Amino acid sequence: MPWGRTRSKTFDRRKDADKWLRRELALIDRGNWIDPDAGTMTVEEWSDRWMATRPHIRDSTRERDETYLRSLLLRHFGTRRLLDITRHDIQDWIADLAEEGYAAATIQLAYGLVSMGFNAAADDALIQRTPCSDVNLPKRIETEKRFLSAEELHDLADTIDPRHRTLVLTAGYTGARFGELAALQPRDLDLGRRRVTITHSLAEVRGAITEPKTSASKRTITLPQAVADNLTVHLDHHATGRTDRVFTAPQGGPLRRRSFRKRFWLPAVAASVGQPMRFHDLRHTHAALLIAANTHPKLLHARLGHTSIKTTLDIYGHLYEPLDEVAADRLEQIIADAIAHRTRAERGLEL
Repeated sequence: MPWGRTRSKTFDRRKDADKWLRRELALIDRGNWIDPDAGTMTVEEWSDRWMATRPHIRDSTRERDETYLRSLLLRHFGTRRLLDITRHDIQDWIADLAEEGYAAATIQLAYGLVSMGFNAAADDALIQRTPCSDVNLPKRIETEKRFLSAEELHDLADTIDPRHRTLVLTAGYTGARFGELAALQPRDLDLGRRRVTITHSLAEVRGAITEPKTSASKRTITLPQAVADNLTVHLDHHATGRTDRVFTAPQGGPLRRRSFRKRFWLPAVAASVGQPMRFHDLRHTHAALLIAANTHPKLLHARLGHTSIKTTLDIYGHLYEPLDEVAADRLEQIIADAIAHRTRAERGLEL
């Protein structure tokens, strides 16, 4: 048998034994033979083994995946054997998560992770086939983006705890992500030249500093002078503490998204611009303000750190539509000027 181990089975009749042996040998010839003992490994045992084979993933991704496996999968299937999990079990698990109130996006991410794990088990010949096939998933409802006006942005910044006022303004006028701003160090700022350089991101789990998602995310952004001035004042009044960060928690530790959202963000939003309003909507606000100023998509794509300009246009292309009317109005003026010039020329010829 494969892997150098012997497998045996006892039968009352010789012909039943011969039939079993022929079937097993045929499976081996086709490469479909599965060790009958392999699938007895529990889902929890396999998840630990599989995760250990993924050293290439980012620390933040690993933390997220381990959290999903522990909180969403293992409490349902942890002690069950791999070979006992069926497609119906996976479908019931999806239904249970939806009933528990998990968002469709969370369920889809969890299912994608579980599907990869079972595919790997099938590739390692621990199970005949993955149970993650033809599974119905809840549809993800796209969260509507919020675009603040400049006045609303400043209203929100003036309402939040003064320690975080400059954080809100910097997010709204650079388009930087929360993790990118939380990882900023004073050395990343060149306020004399009005520049901030994004080189890292702060992961939510354990506050680890990680590389940005893509090389395009490493970028230098020019600041409006008012934002540069606010950052100067911010650094003077709010010591960066033991983390040596530009933006920190009140006690000087890393700025953590969850505690910031609960303690500072939600109360400030409720008292100013109102819900729905996520911190990420400040990034959308930055894009909308630049588009309203007729900024070229190529520059917008660079400031946001998108890998492709196609991503920028897919997300914000609809905001450029009113500018088409502006372009038509400008063409109308060009046409009027051309007609007037020709009229003057024709009159000159008549004279």
